Amino acid sequence: MRTITVAAIIALLTVPAYAQSKGMGATPGFGESKETEADKKQKILDEKAYKDGLKRVPDPDRKFDPWGTVRQGGK
Repeated sequence: MRTITVAAIIALLTVPAYAQSKGMGATPGFGESKETEADKKQKILDEKAYKDGLKRVPDPDRKFDPWGTVRQGGK
C-alpha cells in the first residue's frame, strides 16, 4: 500500500513539470513555425509603432508616489 502511495505522489509531482515542457522527445525548435518574410516585416513595423507611441507619452510633471497620502508628515 505504501509503495502505491509513493508512486502516486511521484506521478502527481511530475505532472506540472511535464506540462511545462514541449513533450517527450522534444528538440529545440520542434513544433515552432518558421518566420516568413511578411512576419519579419510586420514585426519591424510593430516595433516602430510601439517606439513611436512611447515617444508621444508626455513626461510627468512630478514623480508619482502611491503612498504619499498614507505617510505621516508627507510632502
